[in-house]
Amino acid sequence: MEKQVKREEIYEGKVIHVVKDQVALDDGSLAYREVVLHNGGACIALKKDGLYYMVCQYRYSLGKEMLEFPAGKIEKGEDPDETILREAVEETGYSVKNIRKMGSIIPTCGYCSERIHLYYGEADEKLGQHFDPDERIDLKRFSFAQIKEMIRDGRIDDAKTIALMFYLQAEGIDG
Repeated sequence: MEKQVKREEIYEGKVIHVVKDQVALDDGSLAYREVVLHNGGACIALKKDGLYYMVCQYRYSLGKEMLEFPAGKIEKGEDPDETILREAVEETGYSVKNIRKMGSIIPTCGYCSERIHLYYGEADEKLGQHFDPDERIDLKRFSFAQIKEMIRDGRIDDAKTIALMFYLQAEGIDG
C-alpha cells in the first residue's frame, strides 16, 4: 500500500481532474504519482433485429475516427445504470429493454481512476437521438460476426468495445 502524503491540484476540467500526489512507500521512501481522476463511464451493446448499434466518431486525442459501442461519461453523483439509459437514447435514439449488466473494466490503471460499466440491452421505443452540441456521431449497425472480424483486423481497437464483446461471447449472447 502507498499512503498519500500531499496532493497538488494540477487541472480541473469538464471530464477529468489531474493531481500530483506525493506518496509514502512501504519502506518509508517518498515517490510521486500523477493521477487522472475520472467519474467513469458506461457502455452498451444495444441490439435490434440481430444487429448491434455502434457509433463512429472522431476522437481528437487519437486523431482518428473510432468505431465503438455507444457509451458516455457518468455525471457526478449519477448511478451507472442511469447513465447508460440516458446515453443509449442520446446516441442511438432508442430506449432500452431487457438491460443486463455484464461487468466493468478499468481501462488505464497506471494513471487513471476511470471505471467503465458494461451493459447489454435490446432497443425498445424510438425516441430520437440528441447529441451534445460538440458531438458528431454517425450511427451504424453490425452483426456480432462483423464486429468480431473488425476487432480481429484492427478496424475496431476501442478497449471497452473489445471487452464488452468478450463478455457477450462468454455469456453466449452473440446475435
